[in-house]
Amino acid sequence: MKIYSAKLPITEKLTKDILIRLVIEWNQGSPYNRIHNLFWDGKNRNVKFEEGNLSLAIEEIRDHNILAIRFYLIDSKKVIWTTDMVADFNQRIFCIKLDRETTVETKEFVPKFKAPVIVNMLLERGYIDKDHELEISDEPLMIDSENFKVIEKIICKTMVHDLPVVYVTKAWGKYPCNIQELGYRLKGVAHVLAEEDAIVAKKLQDVCKGKNARHGNIGIYYPGQQAGYKIIMTQQYEGRERRLVDRIVAIVCSYVNQKAHGTMLTWEGVQNELLRLKYASAAAKKVQAENEVDEVYDSFGAELEEKEKTIEELNNKIIALQAENQGLHAKVDSLGEVPLLFYGAEEEFYEGEIRDQILEMLEGCRHHVQKNSRKEHILMDILANNERSDRLEHMREAIKKILKGYTKVTDSLKRELKDFGFVITKDTGHYKLTYKGDPRYFFIMSGSGSDSKHGGGNLSSQIINKVL
Repeated sequence: MKIYSAKLPITEKLTKDILIRLVIEWNQGSPYNRIHNLFWDGKNRNVKFEEGNLSLAIEEIRDHNILAIRFYLIDSKKVIWTTDMVADFNQRIFCIKLDRETTVETKEFVPKFKAPVIVNMLLERGYIDKDHELEISDEPLMIDSENFKVIEKIICKTMVHDLPVVYVTKAWGKYPCNIQELGYRLKGVAHVLAEEDAIVAKKLQDVCKGKNARHGNIGIYYPGQQAGYKIIMTQQYEGRERRLVDRIVAIVCSYVNQKAHGTMLTWEGVQNELLRLKYASAAAKKVQAENEVDEVYDSFGAELEEKEKTIEELNNKIIALQAENQGLHAKVDSLGEVPLLFYGAEEEFYEGEIRDQILEMLEGCRHHVQKNSRKEHILMDILANNERSDRLEHMREAIKKILKGYTKVTDSLKRELKDFGFVITKDTGHYKLTYKGDPRYFFIMSGSGSDSKHGGGNLSSQIINKVL
């Protein structure tokens, strides 16, 4: 599972050799995960070092001016950690990704994690460039009446930036959490800005049309003209500042972890390109030699064709796995925490359906628990920290619209019902509608709406009550 992901601009000072030496220094400085007797000759950029459950692999693609590094380890608790780093020296971009997986042999699972130390090393030594106008740092940027235009431009979408911005405001002269800790934990992932002067809120109020966080709340502003923003109400976290920091980190990391990097900015993409280049070279040699040894290369050509087919299949598999990975990440509400509930055997009819259904049921329980009780506090906390989509509401309205006032089952109506997810079979003068092909959810629909004056409304009510 991807638990940390960052895409950072790099300065001209960072070269391939410097990056390799930094990664080796990072590994050799580790008290637990050091590969002993690791020696790099300073020349070979396609090399692998291994010791026990540790490995450090380096791959270079000269044609693309790209260097890729993977550090892999299985720790004492049998948890698998994979750190991938890819630097594109043409685009001056550095991508880093940390994955964590458990196995059947995992003895203990600790959900907390720290960002890779290599990010700190790059920051401290000046190899990370600006995010357009914003410095990338592990320290919060203080906002006062002199420089408040910075946060104004971010909120009003007049400043370009690639990383999310977390804006922390004061209430009664105090921050709702430790802004230094927040900045450190979000290094390389987001910018942390902190309101230093309360007058800033007054200056922002009108020009930002209420989108600015204020009175001790925290605003998260995402990059891009179409992206939204999120205001975190912090009153409920009073006395639980560490929990608030965890929550902000989880929201930001969940956002950045779901952003796809280009194929050539991933370890898998680099490996695939290396394989493609090897076989392209073999194909060129085949063309060069085929006039000399046609008979020998007849069999080689078949092998080459088979390898090209394998590469295409691997490409498709990578794309499918990336899509599956993004879908799985969308189900995770907060990163770095043990899930509140585990999914059972029920399959979702759409992505996030089970989550939406559970949150709606919990919403309905609000009025049936004792006021100011432990049950109410837990219930309200879960509802406050989990957002459900409006997919169910849209689907209810859609089925009402489809069935409104129908008088007979036309081809157009059947097409709309199929698009909605029904499997339709005819039985004498009626139709059987099976939702998503699941035999537990079937409905009988009259071939003619004349069976009932309110047939369409009744049927839509049955569908909504049973599956929506």
